Amino acid sequence: MLKVLWLCNCQFTDDKIKTTGSWLQPLARMLQESNKVTLYNVTIGKVKSVQHNTYYGIEQWIIPHPKTTGYGQIPSREFCETLSDIEKNVAPDMVHVWGSENVWVSAYAQGAIKSRAFVDIQGILSSSYYYYYGGLDFKDILKCINLKEILMPSRTLFYKKKIFKLRGKIESECLKKFRIISYQSEWVKNHVSYINPNAKFILTRIMLRDSFYEAEPWKYKSNAVSPTVFTSASGAIPYKGIHVLFNSIKLLKRDYPNIKLKIAGNMKIGGKLIDGYSLYLERKIKELDIKDNVVFLGSLNETELVKELQNSNCCVIPSFVETYCLAFAESMMVGVPTIASFTGAMPELAKHDEECLFYNPIDFQTCASYIKRLIEDKAFAEYISANGREKRQKENNRELVLQTQLSNYAQILEM
Repeated sequence: MLKVLWLCNCQFTDDKIKTTGSWLQPLARMLQESNKVTLYNVTIGKVKSVQHNTYYGIEQWIIPHPKTTGYGQIPSREFCETLSDIEKNVAPDMVHVWGSENVWVSAYAQGAIKSRAFVDIQGILSSSYYYYYGGLDFKDILKCINLKEILMPSRTLFYKKKIFKLRGKIESECLKKFRIISYQSEWVKNHVSYINPNAKFILTRIMLRDSFYEAEPWKYKSNAVSPTVFTSASGAIPYKGIHVLFNSIKLLKRDYPNIKLKIAGNMKIGGKLIDGYSLYLERKIKELDIKDNVVFLGSLNETELVKELQNSNCCVIPSFVETYCLAFAESMMVGVPTIASFTGAMPELAKHDEECLFYNPIDFQTCASYIKRLIEDKAFAEYISANGREKRQKENNRELVLQTQLSNYAQILEM
């Protein structure tokens, strides 16, 4: 049986996970239950020493957060030695590294992993850097300077973008060490192939979390008086485009005074020492007079996300860059009519005017018009809903994702 060691940021648990990467857990379980793979997982957690446990037969090691250099990219020697010891103990046929924007690729580049290894691209710092400001102009960026930024200039958006670029250079150097690279979109392949043109590229597929497959399909909401728009963001980061969506809500408030924009994710709004961009969002809400229209939901687990999606008139993905966009796939799987910015890999997930609606990420007027159409045109909303759901049921089919991953492992074993 094939032995595969995973290096990822997802700690497998029976609890409903709210953190990023939680979609890896159902894939891991299906691989283990296939009786074709013996899976092992190494992750990072808030522990003082290495912890070892078992999840559905998957042996798992949780390593303490490492001391790092290189803007948080390069782990300490002690971390690399711990990882190397685990690898020697497992003696895997291959090591599957999930994500290039974290310490795992740096550990591999430093020689901590000796087995055959490949990396699955999640995000690309070296490419996302260009979109960091998310359309903010110079005056807007200056408005993002708060007390925290005055006391710590390294917290300004100017400096954060610079660090993003420097981290991207480290990421690129690490990617050059890999002979095999797995990708989820042609957009990712296009970018990474210029970083490492000598690598062999393998297309993979995404497994969604259980609740999205099992969810009752979305039904049209005839609440035109107080419609609900849903979106999510992993954090208060300009390239997620939340500030642009605020402009759309301002326009829509003319026709729907009680419209609600519900935002899921770790968005820290409120308080004197919040970061500058969060303060900018807070001020923008007041300036646009949409305080009563914006609701911050905080981090949600998969069950809570499905419920919010089902209760919405539509979902909007306003990001300026995405390497795949799991939130887009999840909303389509539930059947929620989805509006997305035409950027990054997102155009690969759906067809405009059939399975979703696309707009330029700075064109808040068009975004608002699309939201209005989905609120008022029942037949069209149901058409987009049904087509989008059918698309995801095919491309994110559990068995198809599983067989694709098993086929990829077999292929890599021969490389």
